[in-house]
Amino acid sequence: MHFAFTDDQKMLRDTVRDVLQRECAPEVVRAAWEGRPEVTELTESVHLRISFRGEKFSLRSDQTAWIDDDLVLLGGRGLMDFGAGRWETRIILEGGGRYEVVQSTLGGEKRELVTVPQGTIISDVLPLYLNRHPGEEGKRRELTVFNMNLAQEIPFTSTYGGVTPDGRLFTVQYWGMEERIWFDAEGVVNREEMALGVQARIPKEDEKRGHLALEKVLTRTAVPAAGIPEDIGQRDEVLLALEGSFRTPPSGPWQMVKMEGDRAMARLVRPSVPPTGRREPDPRMMPEDGFALDLDSTRIRDLAARITEGITDPWDKAVAIGHWVNSSLRKSMRECFSALQVLETGEGECQSHSLLTVALSRASGIPARFAYGVVYMPDHGSYLFHTWVEVYTGEWIPIDPTLGDFPSGVDHLTLAVGSYRDQFRVFPYIMTKGGWRISLADFH
Repeated sequence: MHFAFTDDQKMLRDTVRDVLQRECAPEVVRAAWEGRPEVTELTESVHLRISFRGEKFSLRSDQTAWIDDDLVLLGGRGLMDFGAGRWETRIILEGGGRYEVVQSTLGGEKRELVTVPQGTIISDVLPLYLNRHPGEEGKRRELTVFNMNLAQEIPFTSTYGGVTPDGRLFTVQYWGMEERIWFDAEGVVNREEMALGVQARIPKEDEKRGHLALEKVLTRTAVPAAGIPEDIGQRDEVLLALEGSFRTPPSGPWQMVKMEGDRAMARLVRPSVPPTGRREPDPRMMPEDGFALDLDSTRIRDLAARITEGITDPWDKAVAIGHWVNSSLRKSMRECFSALQVLETGEGECQSHSLLTVALSRASGIPARFAYGVVYMPDHGSYLFHTWVEVYTGEWIPIDPTLGDFPSGVDHLTLAVGSYRDQFRVFPYIMTKGGWRISLADFH
């Protein structure tokens, strides 16, 4: 990735920059470099109509990447639209392995320079790379893929399966997921078989678009539970056995995890709030990542001040914010991509509730971060994937603004903590091949 620009590469990079800044259509791009060195334009468009308990909404994803003949990503643009919220990303090559990444939500733009580590393959370039360098047929090989949107390296394995009637077949694994992908001779994806039985292919002209029943997705990703009491949320302590998990959940003051043979044992205790004299919102614990929180918004700051007016105790401030979010937002399956979008729509699922809670807490001077994991739901008889919040008032204390738990109880099993982007760290648990299960264990 760290290379010296040729004149042609500079010219193409500048063309892409101009296109992205002027919002030009792809046809303009093709015309702009007609007769110049070869550039491949990779596009992907996904449109789902999601049905949930009688309510229907759309999810749309449009991605475009421009790649030169040396497999260098010159730039790209992506748009995620959940109906209630939009998240747009633009990527422009600066040189020397550095890219400017511009992410836009309702709350404005965030710009950052991202350096791609040497020896990694940018995910946008991966389809072309695999077609040019398939590897030995039937032999698994390990790669490191870099996702520009997340600024994360992803361990990745690929096995070339040879030429089939549907194209060149690759079996790939990442984040605990396994996919089978068929490419045509030009590197275009013909067909995919993904986790949870999801399949994708190029539609025929006369085909109708279908519906994705979100209730079915929740059921498929639910973690089977055995022997879990319905009142687990009110208990002070439980011991859980995790079998078949792809990874080991993290340990902390309220969740102690250790391995016993091929299973993980998690001892969970109800979080205790520090006494009044020790409730200090230590500024050194304030996370630096502010993506999607809109902390420079006057509306966010003013709302945080209004909710916590007259409250001096940091824990009481956090609880007041959590209660306000819980009572003010309508519960729905709409996902937003920024705190301001949550306020605009006035509704959302657990990530939306948590997003607004983290933003308002930080605007009040209270360190806050996201917690991702599973929560036991008695009406399902299983653990469902969920997002909640941790606030620092002398200790990191979990609170759940969606379910109204302050603090949350031992029915919450944490799989990852961190920033808004860290939600992707639960993918290995969701997509573990063959599934995993949680059961109540005996302390003796």
